[in-house]
Amino acid sequence: MTKPDPLPLAHHARELAARRQWTGAAAAMRQALELRPSYTFYARVQRSLEEIASHAGPGARQARIAVLGSSTTSLLIQIVRALCFRDRIDAVFHEGAFGAFRQEVLDTTGPLATFAPTVVVLATNWRDLQLAALGEDDVDRRVRAIVDEYHALWTTLHARYGCHVVQFTFDVPADDSAGLLSLNLESGRRRAIRRINLALAEALPSGVSLLDTEHVAAEVGVDRWANPRLWYLARQHPSTEALPELVEELMAHVRAATGLSRKVLVCDLDNTLWKGVIGEDGLSGITVGPGSAEGEAYADLQRYIKDLKHRGIVLAVCSKNNPVDAEAPFREKPGMVLRLDDFAVFLANWDDKATNLRRVAQRLGVGLDGLVMLDDNPFERGWLRSEVRDVAVPELGSSVFTAVRDLDRARLFPAIAWSPEDRLRADGYLREQDREQSRATAANLEEYLAGLEMRASCVPVGDANIERVTQLTNKTNQFNVTTRRRTTADVRHLAAAGWTGVFSLQDRYGDYGIIGVIFAPPREPGSWMIDTWLMSCRVLRRDVEKFMLDCLVDAARGAGVDSIVGEYVRTEKNALVADLFGSLGFERVSHTDERSIYRLDLERMRGPVSRAIAREGSDFSLAR
Repeated sequence: MTKPDPLPLAHHARELAARRQWTGAAAAMRQALELRPSYTFYARVQRSLEEIASHAGPGARQARIAVLGSSTTSLLIQIVRALCFRDRIDAVFHEGAFGAFRQEVLDTTGPLATFAPTVVVLATNWRDLQLAALGEDDVDRRVRAIVDEYHALWTTLHARYGCHVVQFTFDVPADDSAGLLSLNLESGRRRAIRRINLALAEALPSGVSLLDTEHVAAEVGVDRWANPRLWYLARQHPSTEALPELVEELMAHVRAATGLSRKVLVCDLDNTLWKGVIGEDGLSGITVGPGSAEGEAYADLQRYIKDLKHRGIVLAVCSKNNPVDAEAPFREKPGMVLRLDDFAVFLANWDDKATNLRRVAQRLGVGLDGLVMLDDNPFERGWLRSEVRDVAVPELGSSVFTAVRDLDRARLFPAIAWSPEDRLRADGYLREQDREQSRATAANLEEYLAGLEMRASCVPVGDANIERVTQLTNKTNQFNVTTRRRTTADVRHLAAAGWTGVFSLQDRYGDYGIIGVIFAPPREPGSWMIDTWLMSCRVLRRDVEKFMLDCLVDAARGAGVDSIVGEYVRTEKNALVADLFGSLGFERVSHTDERSIYRLDLERMRGPVSRAIAREGSDFSLAR
């Protein structure tokens, strides 16, 4: 099958824009950009894309992106700007002076300082290392010096701006006079570059991620990656042909840093996880696993999907099928890698897939923008993109042989950190089914909560949990009273400025890990202000918010605080907590359509509000 052409969608977007139908124009242009167009597409649509983006309304995230490099970066920024629009990131940009990235980082009063970035891209390449092709005198010393230099740049950026840094690793030259010796000898340039990249990874601090340029170069091909003519004429590296793939990789870092990674992979079944139609061909008629080339490819796709689950991605099924037929291969078919208990939600029926995707999101307590739908049918993919625009629907080729590559290169599940909670997430949703069964048999809510045998803890922000805390501030949407996004540096600052509570939960079915955060810096003498109060949707309806309030109140009383002020800032997704403060005894003191302020007088509060959760391992005592 020929790769879909994005230009007709772009033309349609322009037609809608001419009629001032901005919502439809934005949707069409985003669909075009999802088809991974070549560089020439970006040049052709730049003007109309900018017009459409200016009328498209606010995005899901905001970012201030500085691109600093030793080569020409204006064309790279052009594509980053387009893909930020595609990914619903409202971004403004600063392009550093050519070849002056070191000076710009260190300058305390220059353009970068004025810009105050939230993301900094250090677009370096192999020429910046100034390594000889062969015969470097002291390779160990040189590697240490280079790593120390870049680590100092990262530390400066992080300390000054609290930004996330994306560091390009050093690619290898396409041509090397040392030939085989470049890798075989310790002093060879190619070997030294790879040592430097590994040493950078080992020295990587929080708030910095490495973009693997050698991997991207391998994807696009060496001859397309480096264009000598463009380098000598315009100092363009990599080539314009390679820029779209490079920026796709860069955007994975930006999405991860801004909390826009997808959480759930929803799978079709027939001709997606196996070859054939189970309802018509039966178990013996479908193909998966050893015995045929296609069967092995389907098994490898399942293996890739299972690896995603082990990383913390939640799996679900959405298939037009009879339930008994759909479940049979997972129970009985040899060669299957995935099993029924790998899926948190399994929907096999004859309803349309858009309806079922909404059900998947509701059951898991996530937004549609957390879902990815894997489907072999091009008609279904196109229809779903128009019906549930927030769901990512990666384009697949006509053959299963490229399915793993197509899913992988869509870069829909980027992560720049991996926490214990990520490892627990997928299995946690499966254990939720056991909890649902307990809920169904309990006489009332109190009996159900008591039967869970919940134990919770509250500790301050510290080095052991700061990555997970930062992750939660950027990913949590529904139970989040202010939805303020924070960098690691922001979190450290808040921890130094006032009280922070990091909450973990266990019950008799398993460990949720860290599920909630409160930041409450001093507001004025005798009063604290809740800057952030968020909680994972996985623990809703368990009275965890009451436990969190008890910890906050206990700490405030211990510090001699008389009142706690709460703030609710309305967003499209946090209606769930619109009445949170009122339900917990706070008095509303001001209100607008966008923002409400509440106050809790601690002298009037008598006793704890949480009785269903036992305290375990907390650093703050709770008055019971």
